[in-house]
Amino acid sequence: MAVSNEAALKEKLKKTPLGAYLIYGTEDYLKKVYVDKIVKMTVDDSFAEFNLHRIDGKESTLGEVYECVEAFPMMSDSTCVVVTDMQLDALDGDEMKMLEEMVADVPETCALVFYMQTVNVTPSKWKNIISLFEEHGLAVNLTEKEPADIVKTLENAAKKRNVPFDNGAARYLIECVGSDLNTLHNEMEKLCAYASGRSIARADIDAVCSKSLEAKAFDIMRALHSGNFETAMKKLSAVIEQREDPIMLLGAFISSYMDIYRAKAAVISGFQETKVAEYYDYKKKEFRLRNAMRDSKGLSLAAIYKCLDILAEADALLKGSDVDKVLVLEQTLAKLALAEGEGRR
Repeated sequence: MAVSNEAALKEKLKKTPLGAYLIYGTEDYLKKVYVDKIVKMTVDDSFAEFNLHRIDGKESTLGEVYECVEAFPMMSDSTCVVVTDMQLDALDGDEMKMLEEMVADVPETCALVFYMQTVNVTPSKWKNIISLFEEHGLAVNLTEKEPADIVKTLENAAKKRNVPFDNGAARYLIECVGSDLNTLHNEMEKLCAYASGRSIARADIDAVCSKSLEAKAFDIMRALHSGNFETAMKKLSAVIEQREDPIMLLGAFISSYMDIYRAKAAVISGFQETKVAEYYDYKKKEFRLRNAMRDSKGLSLAAIYKCLDILAEADALLKGSDVDKVLVLEQTLAKLALAEGEGRR
């Protein structure tokens, strides 16, 4: 069962936007971008009222979709029918036959898009439907991009706005806010406005971007690993003022130390970073392992064990008793600093 990707969709749109599409996958931003692009390529805004048909798949029937597909363009060369979240895998026999006939015989003047905005398309249940669209149109699975591809996308978009990223800044943005393209797009818009014609530096990202909890925790841990306890405490206070959940924050601390433990164990055992990344599934989060490799240098395995014990004790306190959670976090940070200091001697 062949499934098309973004590259195949781009090639198709270079030739013609008309035909049948099944657009699904986990990357919400890309799905919307391409659905909007198909609409823009097929329908003039001036006559959208006549030629653009948006259908709620949860509330409509295939018969209603068929009527729109067969409608002639009004004062235009083409029409576009966008059906959102129709549960195609739940069609009965007669409905499935209607879908097959519709997809196989889309008028040359129509773009028919089944847009799975929230519906989860599983290959096992949707096998026949995906095959149908691949035979007569395109079934496009849009998933999360690789970090390198996201960096390239961000850098190209910034250049078009005449606000280029400094070397490494786009990758740093991903580390700070995550790999969700919708979030990255919004943060990049903020950065372009903030930088106002000059290049975007890491300091700009620190100044204006809404960092993920994981990134905030990493900033605290980075200061701690560098021996800057006072800075780590100030960063902790700032995060607490932002009303982040102490339990979630501690969980991010634990994840950071687990990364360090794995990195240290790999070095001692003679394993390469790439092997560790594969074994523990750091796909698209390789930067965490690279950072852990750096932070584990000079830190003994015994000290890492002690830090994990400190974190386990704090986790039990936060989850199992009525305590001052902020105080527990502050005391935990102090204990970690002491353990690391002794472990680096």
